[in-house]
Amino acid sequence: MGAFAKTPQEEMAELVRLRRDFHAHPEPAFREERTARIVAERLRELGYRVTEGVGQTGVVADGGESGPMLLLRADMDALPVTEDSEADYRSRNDGFMHACGHDGHTAIALVAAERLRRDPPPGRVRFAFQPAEEIGEGADAMIADGVLEGVDAAIGLHLWNDTPVGVVGVTDGPVMAAVDDFEIVVEGEGGHAAMPHQAKDPVVAAAELVLGLQSIVSRGVDPFETAVLSVTRIRGGEATNIIPERVELSGTIRTFSEDVRSFVHQEIASRTKGVGRARIRPFTNALVNDPRMGDVVRVAAREVVGAENVIHGVRTTGGEDFASFASRVPAFFYFVGSGPDGGGAPHHNPRFDIDERSLGIGLEILTRAAHGWFAGHSA
Repeated sequence: MGAFAKTPQEEMAELVRLRRDFHAHPEPAFREERTARIVAERLRELGYRVTEGVGQTGVVADGGESGPMLLLRADMDALPVTEDSEADYRSRNDGFMHACGHDGHTAIALVAAERLRRDPPPGRVRFAFQPAEEIGEGADAMIADGVLEGVDAAIGLHLWNDTPVGVVGVTDGPVMAAVDDFEIVVEGEGGHAAMPHQAKDPVVAAAELVLGLQSIVSRGVDPFETAVLSVTRIRGGEATNIIPERVELSGTIRTFSEDVRSFVHQEIASRTKGVGRARIRPFTNALVNDPRMGDVVRVAAREVVGAENVIHGVRTTGGEDFASFASRVPAFFYFVGSGPDGGGAPHHNPRFDIDERSLGIGLEILTRAAHGWFAGHSA
């Protein structure tokens, strides 16, 4: 394994090089062919048993022959966002960019794979390089193809611009929300806008419905619970002098509790009855961290950034399909502060970028947590 040895400076340079290469060549959900090819080639060079095409474009790499198995996951896909940047590593694929840090996740996991070949743990490690996180389908696709067979636990991470570099979020319990999309069709009877009494105006009904939906959370959900309901799109009508036949509403629901989630769904159905037709599409479940896995990650994080920089309570109403892994095996998902000095653009913004020092922090915690988990299982 000596051929893989690198100085800390060389390792950091490799992290940055990989991240910038992936950043310059973003690929959207289920089209991560170049990224997957580079990942698979590098993992084979390191001596892993590699399987490609898991969950369509995912890559799985296995190391070790026996003992408990820990899965380490990194997502690879980019977003349909046009980058606004002057950096020399800016996107070369028009209309797409890594606006959420997945380029960094992939780089961290690749260098972690190298470390864990150089210093292998007493068991089996499986790397899952996942497609299609941004559309909430990649984890389930990989699970359907068997990625969790034999897996005892899982760890994932997210570079997080809402938190300064050097600070790490290690939070037990729910950390990312269940996400559901909804569509509502309000049917009316069209007519001349100058004679509204001859029509049944779906625009007015839709407007009242939008206001009514807002009170589901403000007046129906316990203030100590968390829920978000946002109407994000309204479509209806083609001309100023025509009352349309129908109006379409759509939006998103974010919850942490299944009871609250069910309540919001029921209220939407109840409030649209007689006014319109509602369809709710589940996107991801809430991501719930296992506290015992949290103890392992917390120890590693404290060793890397100091106890004063490891904080509890970092969570978001954003969604994450790592939840599909966490609902099946004990799992933990931690947040690595990546906010650039002086503040940076938020996730999914055309000017999004990270402080690349976060790459080394994420790597160090990931590999230490992996060894810590195996130590706990061999004790």
